[in-house]
Amino acid sequence: MASVLKNFLGFQAATNDSNVCPVSPEKTPVRALPAIWYTSPELYELERRAIFSKKWLLTTHILRFPNTGSWSRYNNAGYPFILVRGQGQDIKAFHDIWSDASFHVHLDANGFIWINMDAGKRPEISWEKDFKGIDEQPRFKDFNFEDYVFDHAWEMDGPYNWKILADNYNECYHCQTAHPDVPSLADLEAYAVDTVDGSIIHFANAKPDQVERGLKIASTYYFPNSSMTVTPHFFFMQRFVPTSPTNCEMRYEVYRNKNSSEEDFQLINGMYKRIMAEDKYLCTEAQKNIGRGVFVSGLLHPRMEKGPLYFQGVVRDLLYEHFDREKDAGKQIWPAQLDNFLPLS
Repeated sequence: MASVLKNFLGFQAATNDSNVCPVSPEKTPVRALPAIWYTSPELYELERRAIFSKKWLLTTHILRFPNTGSWSRYNNAGYPFILVRGQGQDIKAFHDIWSDASFHVHLDANGFIWINMDAGKRPEISWEKDFKGIDEQPRFKDFNFEDYVFDHAWEMDGPYNWKILADNYNECYHCQTAHPDVPSLADLEAYAVDTVDGSIIHFANAKPDQVERGLKIASTYYFPNSSMTVTPHFFFMQRFVPTSPTNCEMRYEVYRNKNSSEEDFQLINGMYKRIMAEDKYLCTEAQKNIGRGVFVSGLLHPRMEKGPLYFQGVVRDLLYEHFDREKDAGKQIWPAQLDNFLPLS
């Protein structure tokens, strides 16, 4: 197994190729993750160990749990868990409904709930390390999250690797042709992203007439697999939940502004449902191209694909780092397990 992973990770190529995807991109095109990273069972299992069992995962909002005792089931990369509201704003996370084993929860300044599966008494990675201040973005001052209520949740199955959806979400030069609704929400000529620690911040730069229609949006992608978009009439969360190397589930939660009219809410709600369906088609075709051998490895544009470039660089760095630790230990390291060392095969 170790030798297989070493080949997949391409350590020698990474050492010699100056165009391998860095976290801080230069002005020249850089190499994207190779196709095997979107199909390999071994790399998927390494992602579960290196990312999903120890990084902070944006999961839901406290509005989903209006009363003491409110609870809901979740899953992330094969890790099922439940969230339960206790007294006040106390949220507990458990591995399953019969277990007393809880793990780490963080409630941010806007009421969003984050979990960390690390089985240690204190997680190896603090929430502040990746996300300090991300809940205090100046643009959030335009929205009062207490004005919203949970409306509904929905989901779709995706026959593609979760990273394809992340790549798709974090660039918008396809939006003009693939998403007819997006020009109603954003000035595509001025659309930009910025990368800060564990986040990719999207700036739609809405035009005055869009703001007038209540279509001002603030979107942020939270590594590894969640995003949140807030508008005057709703906010919308999505999680890209890996279920296998070539499949994922898209899970969505919709919260409506309790002061908005039905017409205003349905306008933005309908737009986003159409955009999500269009993204599914694009990602399905991208995975098919990988399966056909059409895509092996390509170059990313440092400005137009700044978001995917950053995302892929973080994935690569985390997998390299964790794999090196496992090589040194001579064992697989599963941070979500109390006895987290398994022999390398």
